[in-house]
Amino acid sequence: MHFVSSLASRHDQNYIPTSFLDHHKNRKYLFSPITSNKTVRMKANAGTLTNFEVLDLLNSRGASNDTTRVIAPITTLEYKVYDYLMETPACTQTLEIITNFSDQCEDFKLAKAEILNIINIRPSSTVNLASILEEPSGRGIDKKAKEGILKLVEALLPSPPIVEARGENEEEETEEGEQLATAVLR
Repeated sequence: MHFVSSLASRHDQNYIPTSFLDHHKNRKYLFSPITSNKTVRMKANAGTLTNFEVLDLLNSRGASNDTTRVIAPITTLEYKVYDYLMETPACTQTLEIITNFSDQCEDFKLAKAEILNIINIRPSSTVNLASILEEPSGRGIDKKAKEGILKLVEALLPSPPIVEARGENEEEETEEGEQLATAVLR
């Protein structure tokens, strides 16, 4: 069996398909803007999107408008992705913020994939940032540069939303509440 190696299969962080770049006004952006007033068709493996772009796409398809989750032509899986993304930094980001951040990152010699991951994850410590950067010392990214990147993240990317903790406590409260309601009815 013979396998054909494609550019996308290589582990080159700087490789981003050309459909991923927007050459509007002779500027290259990390992402392609998605607007709700256009029909958007994407090719399979056309490029990598930020979480904000995926959230914007789901919003344009009606995920945020349909609280009953019956009317909009969105699958259950898409609603689950929408719910997940609403708990990530993507829900507080805007196109302008991401554009500004990606422009500011040029000074740090970051790969496009690294910028994308920083936007999606919004690291708050050097440990979180270290897991995103590949071989930083080989590219001249020292401790001072990492601190600069983190300052840029703090200054430009909005804080992630505060999400209420889910877990066993809710289930216990529900069971106790049901038991209490049953006792009151008797």
